[in-house]
Amino acid sequence: MATTMRALATRVVAPPSSSSASSRRRRAVVARRARRVDAAPIAVVASSAASDAPEADASVPEVSTSRRVALTAAASSPFLPSLASFLAASAASVATAAPALAAPAASAKITSKVFFDFAVDAVPAGRVVFGVYGDGPNPISAARFLTLARGLNGLGYKRTQIDAIEYAEEGGADVPLFVGDCGVRAFVIPGSTTPVEGLPGGNSAEGLLPELSAKALSHDRRGVVSLIVERGSPPPPPKEKLVSMNGKFVTVTDPPPPGPNGTAFTVTVASGADELSEVAEILDRTNVVVGEVVEGMEVWDAIAALPTVKDNSSSPFFAVAKTIGDKVRSIHWFPYDRVGVVNADP
Repeated sequence: MATTMRALATRVVAPPSSSSASSRRRRAVVARRARRVDAAPIAVVASSAASDAPEADASVPEVSTSRRVALTAAASSPFLPSLASFLAASAASVATAAPALAAPAASAKITSKVFFDFAVDAVPAGRVVFGVYGDGPNPISAARFLTLARGLNGLGYKRTQIDAIEYAEEGGADVPLFVGDCGVRAFVIPGSTTPVEGLPGGNSAEGLLPELSAKALSHDRRGVVSLIVERGSPPPPPKEKLVSMNGKFVTVTDPPPPGPNGTAFTVTVASGADELSEVAEILDRTNVVVGEVVEGMEVWDAIAALPTVKDNSSSPFFAVAKTIGDKVRSIHWFPYDRVGVVNADP
């Protein structure tokens, strides 16, 4: 049987400041999925529910780590087992192995709850309930997350996708640190060009910068949810290319990729003291804490355990794809087209 091989570009993120000179990072990014390959799409269905916040506290066990984080992309291979089954098995194992969530900071109080239903390849994968810190030091960011979770004129976290898993390496094994959702792409009513109005913090990340600068809450616990406000590294240098213009070849420079728009979010899944310290070092510089997971942490642990594909930029297939201009290779690290929500609430 003939098979078609395509390479996909992946992004390299600059290392965070660390006392270890050998510390490096790589990000697991869900790979764009081929139509004829059985892969594991991950999508979000978001809804809301109001109730009081449950309390949870537990100690976090220490786990040593070499603090090297690697860039990866989620696996799309016909030889992998069903990822829906994998997710269910992972959830069952981490439910007993993962530590309980620590108590929130005293300065943050949960005032609202929202739930996200996850699907893997059109198969329900579980529900996660977030407690949002409406009464806390980051009210604008918290209100922004809550608004997008509930939806604003059709714009929200419904139909968004998990696009990143950050790892540390411990004894040759990858240890998940946090999982990322891509957020919304544009501040417009879906299916139109009409801008959405009324989003807390405005239609950019600028309104969240004061709360980021204050750094009132840290990513020092499992289950912390936060909005990405700034880049984790400088933008890549501009790329030059030759184009034909008025019968002549001229050199033009591609614009740099846009920075975060303040809607993508991450959830911490690390459990060891060393890993949590690294998570705080990475995310406290770029993210604003808006809440925590109060139910369904096992779903996040199972997602973080999904198979991933490592950075293939050194692969000869990648080089060939780049030479021939393979557009799939140059897609900006997003999931394949068939990744999506199958049962979204209206």
